[in-house]
Amino acid sequence: MAKGPNTPDRPEGTHVELEVEPTVAGRIARWTAQARILRKRVESARDHHTSIDLGFTVVERDSSIGGALLAGALAYRLFVLLLPSALLFVSGLGVYSDLVDESAGTVAQEAGLRGLVASEVAATASSSARWVVFIVMLPAVVYAIVKLYRAIAIVHAIVWHGSGRGVRITRKGVLLFIGVLLFNFAAVEIVSWIRRHDELGGLSALLVYLVLLGGAWLVVSMELPHRDVSWRTLVPGALLFGVGAQLINVFNVYITTRLVEGRADTYGALGIAAALLFSLVLVGRLIVVSAELNASLDDRRA
Repeated sequence: MAKGPNTPDRPEGTHVELEVEPTVAGRIARWTAQARILRKRVESARDHHTSIDLGFTVVERDSSIGGALLAGALAYRLFVLLLPSALLFVSGLGVYSDLVDESAGTVAQEAGLRGLVASEVAATASSSARWVVFIVMLPAVVYAIVKLYRAIAIVHAIVWHGSGRGVRITRKGVLLFIGVLLFNFAAVEIVSWIRRHDELGGLSALLVYLVLLGGAWLVVSMELPHRDVSWRTLVPGALLFGVGAQLINVFNVYITTRLVEGRADTYGALGIAAALLFSLVLVGRLIVVSAELNASLDDRRA
């Protein structure tokens, strides 16, 4: 075979290796193998690190009881509560604007609402039927809160006892839960007002809000189904709930709210509903995991 002028001399019998870009399937196979190796290393460290073993215990408990499905059920109940609560809030702004003799738009801006949200709320609050909506929504909100509290109680019973049959809710527990919801709403507004006027004070207010919210959830957890344990056993889950609720609040403020105001014309109502439902699923996941953490820690003590 004749060699061209630019053909390099190679010994006969040698093979030429061509560099081929890895395919998508090859990359997935490589990532899967790396993930399998990492999982084996983590599982081998389970016997030597208490925190890793606790994490595996919580994941196994979550898988055995269907934690994702339970979180979805809680998200549904939260959404059912959100609908009449939003109508109650909007109609309440309209009623308040009548009492103070101000426009609904001014009242919405004084409440901290901005942009598209403020305009939509102001337009709805100006409806002539706001008094009727306000009166009708009061019992609807209370009914939705009771149903949500019962769903949370059933989830805690499943986590702690493996079954939600025969769960009974108390009037004290429902009243405490309503108080926590009102406290959370008021605390968020207070922290937002402080952040708008003083950033350093806002940071301190966020820390105080985290502690107070965790303490409020601890009080609610003491009324929910659990084993015969002291209140100290429920503290880790309450702290996790406080930290997680703070992170979800930050997500809503900096992502969900901006999506509602800046992408309403692009994604429409479906995009806004998807972002809202995702946020509610996170809240449901947080409730389930906080109960699983307490139950898993109690298993380790036992």
